[in-house]
Amino acid sequence: MATVSKEFRIGALVIGGLILLILGVNYLKGFNPFQPSNTYYAAYSAIDGLAVSNPVVVNGFKVGQVTEVAFSDEGDGSLMVAFKIEQSTLRIPRDTRAKIVSSDFFGTKAIDLIAGEDEMLAEPGDTLMSDLEMGIAEAVRIELLPLKNKTDQLIDGVDDILENLKAVFEADATLGLPTAFESIQRTVESLEQTSIQLDNMVAENRSALNGIMTNVEGITANIKDHNDELANVMENFSEISDSLAAVNFAETVKRANSALAHVDEITRKINMGEGSLGQLVNSDSLHDGLIATNNELQYLINDLYLNPWRYVRVSVFGKKQEKALSKKELKKLKAIIEQQLDEREENQQP
Repeated sequence: MATVSKEFRIGALVIGGLILLILGVNYLKGFNPFQPSNTYYAAYSAIDGLAVSNPVVVNGFKVGQVTEVAFSDEGDGSLMVAFKIEQSTLRIPRDTRAKIVSSDFFGTKAIDLIAGEDEMLAEPGDTLMSDLEMGIAEAVRIELLPLKNKTDQLIDGVDDILENLKAVFEADATLGLPTAFESIQRTVESLEQTSIQLDNMVAENRSALNGIMTNVEGITANIKDHNDELANVMENFSEISDSLAAVNFAETVKRANSALAHVDEITRKINMGEGSLGQLVNSDSLHDGLIATNNELQYLINDLYLNPWRYVRVSVFGKKQEKALSKKELKKLKAIIEQQLDEREENQQP
């Protein structure tokens, strides 16, 4: 029986140890060669620190790991990442996105599979859609950008203030400062004097102020004592206002408008000469008739005065007395009557 040499045993032990070491290291990294897995790919323009053996998770649960990172064959600088999924029963739709995310606070990267809604499933070896989560540094930079802008504005404002202060305290500008300080001091002294005068005025009129406050307290007490009467007065005013509100002003105004309309209609008819009053106002015939009647009446009166025996006959001893005027007397009488008529017409004219 052939015996195995000592050197062969040592070599076999070393090779077995190396194999076990490699398997152990890979197992610690998450690679299990005895468990079936499916390989998928994703193309990225940047991987932001993703490396081989980084985990692949679904909803925070590890389902595989990254197995290879290399440049794509297109030569445009994009990276092709291969990863294995050990959960063979996991259903991966074709529109699933392989998003590079930070798995911890220290920035360790991982691929998060975000399932899509496509009914068709991805086959092993397919290239899934890729996505990249914003890094912590980028997020902090974006959050701090408004603060940086505000800080820059604040620094610019401080620079302006310093330049203004420098301009104020230059040799030419400081010449007017003593005068300004003296003016401020005088103003403060004037305010102190005014305050002292006010204190003295209050002290001198303290008794008068006390009397005023006493009167005010008396007035308020009187109002309080007659509160019920004031309430009754206010209630009466309320009733009066309600009564006035209840008056039908609209109906009264309507009646007044109707009366004015009738008056306007009567006035219009008078101006148009309608009716007796209209004819009397607009026609001169009545006035002319009255003048003529007045003239005739005057003639009659004058004739009665001059010739009373024409209208009243007196018989003395049965003898009739007759007397006739001469032509000269008649002319004189006619002139007197015409003069009186002319004077009457002149007096009647406006």
